[in-house]
Parts: sequence; C-alpha cells; structure tokens
Amino acid sequence: MTTKDEIETSGEPPRKGLGYWRISEAIRQNQLFILGEDKKELPIPAPLVQVIKDAVSELMSNKSVEVVSSELLITTQEAADYIGMSRPTFVQLLTDGKIPYTQAGDGKHRRIKISDLVEYQRQEQVKRDAAFANFIRIGQEMMADPDYFEPSDEELRRMIKEVRRENAERERSKGNP
Repeated sequence: MTTKDEIETSGEPPRKGLGYWRISEAIRQNQLFILGEDKKELPIPAPLVQVIKDAVSELMSNKSVEVVSSELLITTQEAADYIGMSRPTFVQLLTDGKIPYTQAGDGKHRRIKISDLVEYQRQEQVKRDAAFANFIRIGQEMMADPDYFEPSDEELRRMIKEVRRENAERERSKGNP
C-alpha cells in the first residue's frame, strides 16, 4: 500500500481515496476551487487561499480560529477584552483619539470596527519592536564603549539614592511636598 507521503514525493497522480493529497497539492499550488450553483469550478483568490492555509495551521496546532468581517462593530467591553486591557483604559484610548469609533444609534454607546482595533494593535507592535531594537542598539553601544563600567550593587544603591534625592529636591523647588 502506498502512503500519502510517498505519493506526495513521487509526483504520481492521486488515486481514489487520497483526497488529502489532492487538497494539500492544490493548496501548495494556490489552486483551490469551489463549486458554484451551476456546478462549475470557481477559483478561490490567492489571498483567501492564504487565509485557509493560516487557519488550517492554527487548527493543527490546537488553536481556535474565528473568521469575522473587518467591518464588524463591537462594544468597548468586547474591544477591551480582545486586546487585553480594562474597559476604562480602552475608553481612554478612544477619548485620546488613538482608535476611531462610531456612536451607536442611541448616541450614548461607542462601537469599534474590528479592522480599526487590529490596525491599532499592529501600530503598537511596530512601536514595541522599534523600542526593543533601540534598547538592543544602546546595549551594544555600551558594551563596545571602553569606558563602560558595570556598577557593583553598592554603587547601584548609591546611584538610586542620589536620583531619588535629586527628584525630591526638584519636587520641593516646584512647591510640591
């Protein structure tokens, strides 16, 4: 009996009962079709094939997959839960204009498009990546500097006390206790 792996590597045409081979080969070649009402094959566009590949990959890793319209409007609580923060913190992002929103029919409740939420997450990830790259660059520069020194625990404690003292003096000079 020939296994699926042997067929996939041999280049032989698929035989009856080996539908998996046909599907996996079609996905590799971005040639998926659906049957229309008239029983004619309609090609699935390459971007949608990629979505299917990604979904299958996630499902194979025992992760859940949910497909929603990018125009879907959700509540502030749902949006806050989606990005993992409290509702008041999320509402502050809306108030600060960091994420667009619309008012619901009653004019009291805000609704957020999923696409705007995903875009906000993407922008925040870009900022985190840039900050991390900058942190790495600074660390590399410090390590390359011949005058760089690594303070002892005692020196660190002394430096922290000095910074705290300077901050306290600055607050007192502003009139803050």
